[in-house]
Amino acid sequence: MSTGTSGSYWQGKALPSVFKHELLKRYLPPFAGMTGSQEKRGVVYLDGYAGEGRYESGEPGSAEIALRVARHHQGLGLQMSCFFVEQQEKSFARLQEVVEGYRTSGVRASARRGGVDDVLDEVVGQAVGMPLFLFLDPCGLCLPMDRLSGVLAGKRQQKWPPTELLMNFSMMAVRRLGGHV
Repeated sequence: MSTGTSGSYWQGKALPSVFKHELLKRYLPPFAGMTGSQEKRGVVYLDGYAGEGRYESGEPGSAEIALRVARHHQGLGLQMSCFFVEQQEKSFARLQEVVEGYRTSGVRASARRGGVDDVLDEVVGQAVGMPLFLFLDPCGLCLPMDRLSGVLAGKRQQKWPPTELLMNFSMMAVRRLGGHV
């Protein structure tokens, strides 16, 4: 289980989160807009380590950033199907509230409690023939590379529709594991 999101993590953004969220804000809208306008069924988005979705200060976390993009694109006639995964019970309860708030306005979104590996096959399966954006930002280790590449190679080999992967690679987690070896 991730330990990086405990304590005061959700009280306010730290510098790494500011950078990742800016990247997501600037990259996801054009990806969804360009690919979604060509694929009438929409775009599939997966946030595999969604956390609470919103900071205690009211600032959006990665989940709410994606939900805002989905709502904006919905107003333009483009659909996004958003999946958010969170393992920690407390964080999941808060995430679910954020997601439900957007669902009531018609945004296609679901929050799932568990690990990203529990839903990865399902989400990739639902994205067959549709653009897919994977945001994997753990506070520790991500999925094993052979698992991630195996899923994507099996169903996402073609040039269209595109698959984008934005992944945080934690050197601290790698160093800790290396120390155990």
